[in-house]
Amino acid sequence: MNTPSIHETNRLLARTINIGADFGAELERGWTVPVGPHHLDLCREAGFSAIRLATCWAAHTTESRGRFVVDPAILDRVDLLLDQAAERGLSVVLNNLQDPELYADPPLHLDRLLATTHQIAGRFSGRPAPVMLEPLAEPRGSLDPLWNDYLRQVLTALREADPARAVIIGPASYNNMRRLPDLDLPEEDRNLIVTVHQYWPTTFTMQGETWLGTDTPFGDPVSWLGTTWQGSGEERSVLSGAFAGLAEWGRVHDRPIFVGEFGSSHNADPGSRARWASFNRRLAEELGFSWGYWSFGPTFALYDESAGRWNPALLEALGLGRQS
Repeated sequence: MNTPSIHETNRLLARTINIGADFGAELERGWTVPVGPHHLDLCREAGFSAIRLATCWAAHTTESRGRFVVDPAILDRVDLLLDQAAERGLSVVLNNLQDPELYADPPLHLDRLLATTHQIAGRFSGRPAPVMLEPLAEPRGSLDPLWNDYLRQVLTALREADPARAVIIGPASYNNMRRLPDLDLPEEDRNLIVTVHQYWPTTFTMQGETWLGTDTPFGDPVSWLGTTWQGSGEERSVLSGAFAGLAEWGRVHDRPIFVGEFGSSHNADPGSRARWASFNRRLAEELGFSWGYWSFGPTFALYDESAGRWNPALLEALGLGRQS
């Protein structure tokens, strides 16, 4: 079999849903679900092509005498999920999300990140192309100024275990699109998919999200409640310009683009949420980007587990068929 090009591999992520994996860690509480066959069935039946499995590897890694070990039981559970996803024709991004200690003190926790990356890459190196690795999502805090150096070390650790795997990596400041010009990737590694996260305008998408705290560039998220997105010419122009710049960056650098996260808080009004999601999705598709909606649930939920149904307006906004 011929190895697909990185652009072909990126197309497997054309319609991706983000799912936070609950494996029992404190760090996973409040935004994850106990992912299993039922969730995968729902995603396949709704028309998604892939899932981005957000996993807190740091919460499942222990250290003994300077050696870091990822919990074998968690690796086994992920292995099973990969089998189940493959049976359903779903591609998977194995994503490393949430590492507060690393963001606060990168040099102290770099060795853990490298060891974890190497182990995960080695464990899943036999998987086919529809399994992709994202060794660290949303670098931020004290890691931001170090990110270009650290990402190269992370890629070196990963490539030692799996030289040919498609790897997803993005810019600093939560994979902020506006930081893309600062991203410095190793030119020789052409098996990379570049990801950005799109939550603009923040005062709309994050309204009422108190977990952000009150010390944000735009003030207190509670004060943003009631912000709408009507899809005016000005509102559309801002997003269209940002996506056009993203497309140009991808063309110049010959890198495929994955808008790995976009979504809005349930605190926003339903009509605005649907209009915003539809416009972002259409922009991504028109420019040849793959995309990933945040999230299955329970935060920014696309699926209501208590009611046992998808949000019909949002599912339609994403161009997907099954709504119940």
